Amino acid sequence: MKQHNIERRGFLKQMAVTGVAAVGSGILPNSSKAEATPAAATKRKLRVGVIGCGNVCGSYVPDLLGNPDIIEIVSFCDIILRRAEAFAKRHEVKDFYPDVDKMLAGVGFDLLVNLTSMPSHYAVNKAGLQAGKHVWSEKPMAPTVAQGKELLELAGTKGVRFWQAPVVVITPQFRFMAEQLASGKFGPVVAAHGTYGHGGPDWSAWFYQKGGGCLYDLGVYNVTTLTGLLGPVQEVVGMTGMVTATRRCADQGEVKVEADDNTMLIMRHASGALSHVQTGFCYSEYELPPVNKEPALPHTIDIMCQQGSLHLQGWDWGPRCVDVAAPGNHRLQSQCKEAAPSWAGGASHVARCLVTGERCLITPGHALHVLDIMNACHESQRSGRRIATETSFAWPILPAV
Repeated sequence: MKQHNIERRGFLKQMAVTGVAAVGSGILPNSSKAEATPAAATKRKLRVGVIGCGNVCGSYVPDLLGNPDIIEIVSFCDIILRRAEAFAKRHEVKDFYPDVDKMLAGVGFDLLVNLTSMPSHYAVNKAGLQAGKHVWSEKPMAPTVAQGKELLELAGTKGVRFWQAPVVVITPQFRFMAEQLASGKFGPVVAAHGTYGHGGPDWSAWFYQKGGGCLYDLGVYNVTTLTGLLGPVQEVVGMTGMVTATRRCADQGEVKVEADDNTMLIMRHASGALSHVQTGFCYSEYELPPVNKEPALPHTIDIMCQQGSLHLQGWDWGPRCVDVAAPGNHRLQSQCKEAAPSWAGGASHVARCLVTGERCLITPGHALHVLDIMNACHESQRSGRRIATETSFAWPILPAV
C-alpha cells in the first residue's frame, strides 16, 4: 500500500460478448460451499483478534473501531510484544500476546485479522483456521498455490470462512465498470492495462527479501481488479527485475534486494482478452495538472473495448471515478464519483457479512487464482516460457442488475 493510504441471461450475454461459450468451457468450476453460501447471521457483535501490529495495523484498527455496532477487538498480538501492548493500551484492550499460539489459547474470539508480514501469512492463517476461527488475511494468503488450496480445504473442513485482501471488488467503481461491460454496449473487451508503483516502503526489509516483492505487495491489486472484471486467466507471461541492489530499512538497516522491484505481467484471459500489469518499487511519483481547477488523478486501470473504453481514475484500492468513452462519443466523461471504502476496510466488511448474513463478493477462490497468476509470472521469468494457470474461480462475481 502506498505509504502516505448475473442472473443467467445476463451472464450468457456477457459470455457471448467476450466470445466464450458459457456451457462446456471448463473455465467456471463449481463454487465451493464456502464461496457460494452467504455467512449465517450471528445476531451479536463479532469478537476480533488482531495479529501483526506494524504499519498496516495503524490503518486497520481505526476502521475496525469505527464499527462498534458489530465489532469488538478483544486482543492484539505481535512478535514484538511492546507493539501489541501499545495498541492494547491505546484502545483499552486487556489482552495482548507475543505469538499466535498464545493468542489462540487466550481470550476467545471469532475473527482473526492477519496483518503480519507476507512470509508469515500461511502459518498464521493455518493456525487460525485449525483453531476454528474465521480469518481475514492481508495478501497473499500463502506463498504457493498448493498451500493456498490447503488453507481453503481446511476452512471448509472446520466450517469457517476465509477471506483475503484486497477489497477492490467491493468499490462502487468496480461495480460500475463490471455492469458497463456486462451490458454489452461497449462490445468485446480486447485489452486492458493496470499499473501501481512507487519508490518502495522503507519500514521493513521483508518487502525486498525472498517471499516479498512488488508484485505480491502492489501488483496484486491490479491483478485482482482485472481478473474480477475480465474473468479467469489461462496463461501468463512475466518478466521481473531488480533495479536497486540494496535498500535501507528501519528495522534492519541496509539489506540486499532479493525480490523483484520491477515487474511486467501479461495475461491471456479465457475470454480471449489480453491484459497487462506493470508494477514496481522503483517508480518516481508524479502529479497531473488540474482539470477545471480540480486535482486530477492518473488512470490506473484501462479497459479497451471494440466500441468504447473505461478508465479508472485513481488507485483501484482508492478510486475517484470512472472516465468513460462511450460508443459514438470518444470524449471522456467522468462517471461514478461515489466514495469508495477504505483499502483497510476488508476485515470490517467481512465482519459485517458474518453478522448480517450478507453475501461477500471477496472470495478465497478468486484470491487463490490471483496467487496462481503471480506465481506463474515468476515461473515465466525463470523458465522463459508462457505458463498455464492451474486454478480458476467462479465468475462473474457480481449478480445481474
